Amino acid sequence: MTDTAFVTERDLARTYDGGAYENTWEAVEQYRAATRYANTNDVGSGATASALDLPRSRIRTWVDQGGAPDAVRAIDTARGYGWLECTPDDDIFAGLNALVANVFSGGSIADSHYRPSFALNHRGEDSHVLDALELVGVDYQIVDDRDGRADEARPTEDGTVLGRVLAVLGAPVGPKADQRLSLPDYLVVGSDDVRETFVYAYLENRAVHHEGKATMTIIEERNDSYLSSLAALINDIAGGGVTRNAESITISAEAARSLGTVR
Repeated sequence: MTDTAFVTERDLARTYDGGAYENTWEAVEQYRAATRYANTNDVGSGATASALDLPRSRIRTWVDQGGAPDAVRAIDTARGYGWLECTPDDDIFAGLNALVANVFSGGSIADSHYRPSFALNHRGEDSHVLDALELVGVDYQIVDDRDGRADEARPTEDGTVLGRVLAVLGAPVGPKADQRLSLPDYLVVGSDDVRETFVYAYLENRAVHHEGKATMTIIEERNDSYLSSLAALINDIAGGGVTRNAESITISAEAARSLGTVR
């Protein structure tokens, strides 16, 4: 496994495109150049703008008032948690990977502010998603008054930055039923441990166990290519015994035992 980091500053910054800046990464680079020049030469925004040929209106807040683009603050926050530098062999990445699987299988990322939420599975407050949140280092709250729907874990401070990091990793943003899904690219080059963590987290949320049988079923109203890719991934981890049907995936008793998911 390489030590490739899958979350880069540039990709994180681009989740802000279309807001205050058309090209947010360009704004990040301009911010860094402007503040570096101003601090090195002990000058204000006027001299900095002239020297770097930048609009003073853009850099005045950065240089004279200590402001920064939201993307810069997000990059600093993500670096502080270790989300930018982590590699697939790190515990932090294991947590991020599990959270991505949970967005696909039992959670969501709001398309307005990238705020994530994760449904607790049959284990309640022993759900693996809480371990994943602790691995990535964020605080969360349990929301349990949801009119008959599953309780949720919702990150509190810095949750929206976490949501953007998960989106960079390939987690879907917005209602999943309204989009064409595909599995994260990092699973293609990921180690067996990375792929297994994703599969186990997915199954904990979505696998239906049948009374008196070891066979499991996943029922998903998703696009055909996504279901085929998901079935192939589970089959690979199980070593066979996984079949794809119209809107479901069947995991044989032997495959379930191989996965260690028999209750």
